[in-house]
Amino acid sequence: MAEAEGLGGGQKGGRVLARARAFKKKLEDGGTVIGAWLSITDPSVVEVFGSAGFDFVVIDMEHGGEFGDLHPLKLALIALNGSETVPLVRVPWNDHVRIKQVLDLGVEGIMAPMVSTIEECKALVAACRYPPVGRRGSGPRRASNYYRDAVEYMAVANDAIFVMPQIENIATIPILDDFLAVPGVDAVAIGPNDMSGTAGVFGNRKHPKIEAAIEAICRAAGKRGLPVFDGLVTPVAEVADHVKRGMRIITVAGDMDLLVTGTRDVLKATRAGLGLGD
Repeated sequence: MAEAEGLGGGQKGGRVLARARAFKKKLEDGGTVIGAWLSITDPSVVEVFGSAGFDFVVIDMEHGGEFGDLHPLKLALIALNGSETVPLVRVPWNDHVRIKQVLDLGVEGIMAPMVSTIEECKALVAACRYPPVGRRGSGPRRASNYYRDAVEYMAVANDAIFVMPQIENIATIPILDDFLAVPGVDAVAIGPNDMSGTAGVFGNRKHPKIEAAIEAICRAAGKRGLPVFDGLVTPVAEVADHVKRGMRIITVAGDMDLLVTGTRDVLKATRAGLGLGD
């Protein structure tokens, strides 16, 4: 952190990562959080979601396409300034370099795809934690308010940063207990679509194999008090059932989904009202 020598040290009464800590506490206390997926990089779109009152957003760098670079991610994080909405990022891969970079930009939680083994889960946690419990490098430029709050940031980051591996391989199910016992895991996400591929039923996330795997994850996580995220946009009618099963991290919208369905529905309704058909 040579560029930050002599900076930092300002104690701000616990405001550093305050919303991330409140987010984690809500889940630890058995609460449910409601969020949305973001894939459109326009900061106005991000700002709309942040001001809507969601508990969190997941900025998708894996399949989001436009969020493949760090600059649009930084703009998205700036658009969430002043909001209570916690920015989580699904990184492209369980790669400690990319994880370090997005955390240093100010991301407050990491969702990593395709985490299949105990060793991969431990590597994810280590990438999100400073020594001695992890391997994250020191240089939280924007995350620490450009080093003004560097001392406090590095003191609280290990406890505040939210870590959520995404299970997308059916082979992880037999090792669930040890996988979820990895210290530092705050929640577990499911990837039912990709899991269906590893189970030989690609595209059929309602297949009994996948349904059984989801139930197994919910049971194992429940024993440890860990919340589950189903990794999908959950229809509002299904939210209560998901929560009963332990899926207390819920996304009910996505920016692109709302554009697609909203434009389709308003056009269909308008044509129907004018007797024009579809």
